[in-house]
Amino acid sequence: MNHRIDNYIKERVQKLGWEDKNLVEKSALSKGQISKLKNGHVERLTAEVFYKIYKAFDDSCSKATKVVYPDLNLKLDKYVPKARNEFGKFMSQFETVKNSPEEIATKTRLDENRLKDLYFRKAALEAYEFLLIEKAVGKKQGELFDEFFGK
Repeated sequence: MNHRIDNYIKERVQKLGWEDKNLVEKSALSKGQISKLKNGHVERLTAEVFYKIYKAFDDSCSKATKVVYPDLNLKLDKYVPKARNEFGKFMSQFETVKNSPEEIATKTRLDENRLKDLYFRKAALEAYEFLLIEKAVGKKQGELFDEFFGK
């Protein structure tokens, strides 16, 4: 998913009358990292960096998302569990799983193997993935970002 974090940073820095050093201080990101982001030299935008940037500007997640991901479709697909046989239907009464990787993959159109990498391995969570997952689990935009990164 293509992002436009460079445009977002340039617009907000200009509007606020900031220099890069202000963003470095507020975001706790390095000067080199800010420079790479601002100049469009970062291919994958991690969820944590996205969070630090929009929080540094004191923006909402929704506002930042509109600029950074103008083409991101946050409409979810419907999840329909696989059909079960008689025994499977009987056993479903004992299950308590909600928002499983399979369900989130279906709703968000993210690859289930990618979700498993995010859940069980050391994969870098991209901002757009986190936005989709947040929507899939019924949270308001930015709510999971605050819960996860705002510790």
